[in-house]
Amino acid sequence: MLFLGIASSMLAVMLYVVYEVEKWKSVKRVSIALYILGMMFTMNLGAYLYVAYHQSFYFLAINGAYMFFGLLAVLNSNEIKKQIVFPIFTSLMVASEYFMGALFYSLATGAPASFTDSIDNPWFVGVMISEMVFALSISKLNGSLKRFLISLLLLMPWFPRVFPINVVFWASSAIMIGATVLIYETLYAQRLKASQDTYTALELMVIFALMMTGGFVYFVTRSFIIYNISMILGMTWYFYRIVAGSNPKKGNYIKDPKLSFSIIFTTFIMEFFMGSVLDFVMGTFSPGISGFISSLSLPWLTPSSFISVLWDGIDIVGSVLGSVWFLIMMGVEMGFLAFKKMTEMHVRENKVRMGLMISAYALYTIYLSSFSPISPIAQYVPGMWSMGIGTLAPISGAVLIGLIGTYVIFGGLSFLFGSRNLCAVSCTAPLMYQGTFYDSLKVYNRTSRFGRKTLTSKLSGWFKFVVLGVSVFVLISAIISYLHSAGIVALTVYGVDITLLIYFIWFDILWYVLFVSIPFMGTFACVTSGYCYWGTFNQAVSSVGLFRLKIRDPNQCITCKTVDCANACPVGLTDMRASFIKKGEFKSFKCVGLGECVDACPYNNIFFYDVRHWLKEKFIGKKRNNNLS
Repeated sequence: MLFLGIASSMLAVMLYVVYEVEKWKSVKRVSIALYILGMMFTMNLGAYLYVAYHQSFYFLAINGAYMFFGLLAVLNSNEIKKQIVFPIFTSLMVASEYFMGALFYSLATGAPASFTDSIDNPWFVGVMISEMVFALSISKLNGSLKRFLISLLLLMPWFPRVFPINVVFWASSAIMIGATVLIYETLYAQRLKASQDTYTALELMVIFALMMTGGFVYFVTRSFIIYNISMILGMTWYFYRIVAGSNPKKGNYIKDPKLSFSIIFTTFIMEFFMGSVLDFVMGTFSPGISGFISSLSLPWLTPSSFISVLWDGIDIVGSVLGSVWFLIMMGVEMGFLAFKKMTEMHVRENKVRMGLMISAYALYTIYLSSFSPISPIAQYVPGMWSMGIGTLAPISGAVLIGLIGTYVIFGGLSFLFGSRNLCAVSCTAPLMYQGTFYDSLKVYNRTSRFGRKTLTSKLSGWFKFVVLGVSVFVLISAIISYLHSAGIVALTVYGVDITLLIYFIWFDILWYVLFVSIPFMGTFACVTSGYCYWGTFNQAVSSVGLFRLKIRDPNQCITCKTVDCANACPVGLTDMRASFIKKGEFKSFKCVGLGECVDACPYNNIFFYDVRHWLKEKFIGKKRNNNLS
């Protein structure tokens, strides 16, 4: 009861201070409030030093000095600037509550408080949350900044010593995913103008990334230091933005590639550590340094050279990015953005395709491969090798039916419906590229240096070289893997089958490098660079198959002045209009049937042509088929 009475009294004083600074009715009242705030800070600090170290001198000296010099400053404060008051107010608020937490800990235990002891206790958390709620309730903020602050406020109670560890990180992850979707949707809604929300959102994402980094550090080292630092920074940022408002600097992420990269990269760091934290929570990774190392996908090498350090780095990054809980977390986040994009589409077939894409990620990428009854034998099941060679197991006679069957199934679908069955539906890439925010980044296909080199459907010499080189490399590796499994040759890389290593590096690491490099390479660089050997196979089959884009009226394309179809293409096929006018259709090796062009055409003039239309032509007639499309 004593602690409760003291905490309640302190809380009442702090709420008064928050009210005066937020309302700012007069300079004198704000000065007095700041003086009281400083007094609370020195009282908490002095009392803590007295209780923890039994030195009354510190208590008397600190408070006596402040009573004199602080009062002198108030009496002589005729003018005070908000730019000075706001950081002082914010710093004193957090520091005062920190030493209050330290004081209560020492009163309860009789021992000095560490950094973690001071803030990771119910008294600090309860008082601080109450002040944060009050500050927001009396503020005049609205719109995006208020929503950002609410999302951070929801994260603040989840301290590991206040709640069970698993509850803390599940709750934090869920809230953070929702907040990330909110941030991306806010930026997307403002994509045509420079906005203060852009840099404000980036600041919040930095705090999120630090929180998840702190969670990872805890599971590896059992230290809360980084996590608790992130919580203190979060509270500091919260109070500062309450009184100061949004970051005054304006930015537009689709016109500034460095800013765009900062947002994507910071988000990815948060997602990486969130995935690893969920892996620890769910038991995929074992806690502690030795436990974590033993949970990784590749053999751990003692760091003794550049090669061993590089190998171990690849092992850590790839093990997290290839884990099922990272994929689940990314699927939930990106799935929301993709669903929002689906609601904006007009063409029914595109809505169906987006729905299939979201469903395929959940069922094909996650459930069937990791949780379904067939997951233990997935390497033997045709159709389950989602990225072709190297996905599930070393090449051996026992798995050839499943592997070859996968190529036959996807190859057949690509011939009949185009490579969109993979590159627009069942691969993980379209889900991550097709959400509202990330889809808007397709402007970099036209403005980035690399993106400009990949425009149009032309297959450049370097593109053919990459495609051929990667394909030959993968084929040779598959042969080596098969010969090794058959006992004919003995060739692995540090005991790892070569095809498994290729997949591990190619899709669990390098693909994400392409993903975060969107501002410099454009969207779907996996398609435009020839990087993805599995996608290339399906694109090659599609290029000789039935799929293409057709138009109903060539004259409509001749008079079109906006060329929305080409501008909407996420792959950068800017020459489709010329092909429509000349041939009445468009067919390209790079076209993966995302359908942005179909949806963007203001005249409803473009439609997909595949085996369905081919059959209709055979049995119904060409003219009627065009009318039905």
